[in-house]
Amino acid sequence: MGEKELYKKFAGYYDRIYENVDYRKEAEFIKWAIENHRECEGKKLLDVACGTGTHASILARDFQILGVDISKEMLNIAREKVSNARFIHGDMKELGLGETFDAVICMFSAIHYNTTYSELENTLQNFYNHLKEGGVVIFDFGLNKENWIEGLVSVDTVVEENLKLARICQSHLQGTLFDANFVFLVKENGKLDFDIDQHKLGVFEIEKTIGIMQKIGFETSIYADFSKKGWDIMAGERPVFVGVKQTRP
Repeated sequence: MGEKELYKKFAGYYDRIYENVDYRKEAEFIKWAIENHRECEGKKLLDVACGTGTHASILARDFQILGVDISKEMLNIAREKVSNARFIHGDMKELGLGETFDAVICMFSAIHYNTTYSELENTLQNFYNHLKEGGVVIFDFGLNKENWIEGLVSVDTVVEENLKLARICQSHLQGTLFDANFVFLVKENGKLDFDIDQHKLGVFEIEKTIGIMQKIGFETSIYADFSKKGWDIMAGERPVFVGVKQTRP
């Protein structure tokens, strides 16, 4: 399955699977990080891999948002959910919008759709190119080499009156590549369905990622799990990168 087909069949279930995610906490951190790190003025925010637009629905009160996603099905949901933001179809690896922003965000581990360090560097360079001088980039690593657990089985479930859903995946890493095959079992309105949603994800080292950001021209801080606390490798929390675009020599 190619990247442009991601979530095509299961986009309608996405918000139900992740309904317990604290999007408001993440949005508050994004606002705090932008206010405390940026060195430019303005309210333009680029939401890369915006998905169904839940972050945008909260942040649109404070920012002028352009959302970009590779999934047209996800974008259709985002447009219905958030009327006061713009959404366009696009790929973070081929980003060329012809405008700059005060902040670029790439949330919910979407950065992992870069599967090699070369792809990661290219995408971070794209983010840099779309930022104003002193602008801020924010992205998170739901996966990283330092806290990887091989063979871990994850199960997400949705139980409603007319919908029963289970999504199952097991972790297996080859180099930087996690070939994530999510098995979906769905019973909706009495009808049964079974399918596999394939996602190829990159799993990277923190220090190498910092080095790439420094090479591109970002001054980088890392926070723990959308809090104001610095990330600690021993705590097992999600690292959240905040990079500020610097002037290149």
